[in-house]
Amino acid sequence: MFSNYLAAPFVLATLLLLYLAWERDANYAVWMIPFVVSAAVIYIFAPQINWWWYSRRPPQLEPSLISLLERFSGFYQKLSAPDKKKFRDRIVLTRMGTDWEPMAFEDETVPPDVQFALAIPSVMLTFRREKFLLEKFEKVVVFPRPFATPEYPYDHASELYAPDGCLLFSAEQVMRAFAEPQNWYNVALHEYAKAYTLTYPDEPYPPFSESDVWEKLEAASKMPRQHVESVIGIAGVDALPVAIHHYFTFSASFQAVFPNEAAMLQRIFG
Repeated sequence: MFSNYLAAPFVLATLLLLYLAWERDANYAVWMIPFVVSAAVIYIFAPQINWWWYSRRPPQLEPSLISLLERFSGFYQKLSAPDKKKFRDRIVLTRMGTDWEPMAFEDETVPPDVQFALAIPSVMLTFRREKFLLEKFEKVVVFPRPFATPEYPYDHASELYAPDGCLLFSAEQVMRAFAEPQNWYNVALHEYAKAYTLTYPDEPYPPFSESDVWEKLEAASKMPRQHVESVIGIAGVDALPVAIHHYFTFSASFQAVFPNEAAMLQRIFG
């Protein structure tokens, strides 16, 4: 990280002065103070320093992950070359800006490909915004497989817990939807759509409240409500995040079934 490079000269200077104070003259110790203080300040503000630096000079996305983008992301495939670079950069920064919390992973880290698959929906939703991080929902808890929580004490694949600003996911379902977007409901896009609407509640979202809305959502996606709810593992899901999912995943058919709603979502998401 950039902050480590920034702190290195102050740490080395402190060690040198410590050596001199020990071996030659104790008066050298007083000169350690500004270097120790500087290193401590850099350590305390490391997240802000790293973000400032890397937001201006994003590291390159790994070539293997770029290949996955080109193969599986219809959104990315349609972008211009400059926007593709912007998309890749934002994936890198979103991964850096997310507080990842692995649960029950052997190496106690969220695998890079899972981080990547989870960052993509967030980047898609905020792509036309200058401020692209959903700051109220930066904590992401990832389990290898479906999990139970106090709110839903049975196995499910995803959850948004607003009081803690937390998103929870099963990596198994996330990765399957990434590889099979036309056949498997994407719980990552679903929960990030909910996070987006909570972050920007004043946007003019279509109501999707008609009595036949689920029949129309199925017509737009070939995904019946039963499939959506079985993948998530929670019954009674709202139609809006499902519609946002279909808007991004099944763009042409969604526009054919929901022409007015698609135009409204177009104004929100671009």
